[in-house]
Amino acid sequence: MTSKRENWPERVSRERIVELASELIAIPSVSGDEKAVMEWVAGWCDSRGIEYLVTAKDPARPNVIAWVGDPASGPVIAMNGHLDTVPVSDADSWNTDPFDPVVSDDGKRLYGRGSSDMKSSVGVMLAMLELFREAKLDGALMAHIVSDEETSAVYGTLHVLDEIEAGRIPRPDYVFIGEGSQLKVRNAERGIVGFEITFHGRASHTAAARVTGINAIAKAAKAVLALEGDIDKFHPSIGHPVISVNLIEGGVAHNVVPGECRISVDRRIIPGETKETAAEEIREKLDAIAAEDPDFRYTMVVDPDGSYIPANITEEDSPLVQAFQRSVKTVTGDDPEFFVQWAGATDGRFYRAAGIDTVGMGPAGENAHGANEAAYIDDLFTQGKIYAQTIADLLNAR
Repeated sequence: MTSKRENWPERVSRERIVELASELIAIPSVSGDEKAVMEWVAGWCDSRGIEYLVTAKDPARPNVIAWVGDPASGPVIAMNGHLDTVPVSDADSWNTDPFDPVVSDDGKRLYGRGSSDMKSSVGVMLAMLELFREAKLDGALMAHIVSDEETSAVYGTLHVLDEIEAGRIPRPDYVFIGEGSQLKVRNAERGIVGFEITFHGRASHTAAARVTGINAIAKAAKAVLALEGDIDKFHPSIGHPVISVNLIEGGVAHNVVPGECRISVDRRIIPGETKETAAEEIREKLDAIAAEDPDFRYTMVVDPDGSYIPANITEEDSPLVQAFQRSVKTVTGDDPEFFVQWAGATDGRFYRAAGIDTVGMGPAGENAHGANEAAYIDDLFTQGKIYAQTIADLLNAR
């Protein structure tokens, strides 16, 4: 229960969040080159008397775990944010230097590489450590500031979870993920499963295409048309599932009827679905074609590269989800919404897989991974207030 002696959201500083975010943006940290920005974070903790440790699977790609409060005295909250970014591949399209953070003339946007994805959100997390470092907490507030989110997470969040499992880092009870969510409560993420489907025809000379040939590309085209489209399902925390045919390969020469054609299908699944149920739906569509076309033959490999990610959710009755919902209402006056958007996966899935209640909550922004990337400063300020209210609520800050 939040202490009535403090109004923690009112103590959040917009200017401080922008200052911290700008410091992080100014240090280039493309995936694989995160050491300098993590050293800055460690030095920042040192200068403020905030406890921290550095943990790394690769010394060139460290992670900083910082905390205030006592993990042995109550629940542990961990705020997770990554400081690696994608490279700048289109420098001529930028209106500013990607590593020289700039606030727009109207004060609404903070520009720079990583501003939206997701250094500004890490700035909010550092501001929370500052805000609560002198508070009395029933538990601890931690920040898991990680490398390697944009590539594999092996050197970042997955390594941190290995350290938690080994007992070298306190296990959090609750995790905040700072990726952009338009200030909506992101308590679930779609899973991912791939399919490789090969269509079998009969190769022949083009001249005999209508006599001895069976064109595998033509058969694949029927399948693509059957598979592409909306899926009539909906989950209130995440929205609709998605299917997309993203690769196609077939043919050996311009004058040979193709005997094989292969497609790759990306299927995003929602809670209640599995890779088996998704595979069965695809088979039903393809078998319906085969029932009308005796020359339609295929083989399908489910999850060919072993990268299946199940849909994951922190249920609505979780104390963390309920605390965020209360905080959104308290801070904004609006009823909280779940993040029913078209969005990719975050490191939150790894914490949920470890059985840790996890909610994504972050700002809106624009042009992530592209030119003129920006975070919306009003949203960062509101994010900070929502975080402050949620932390105070869960840790009885006073």
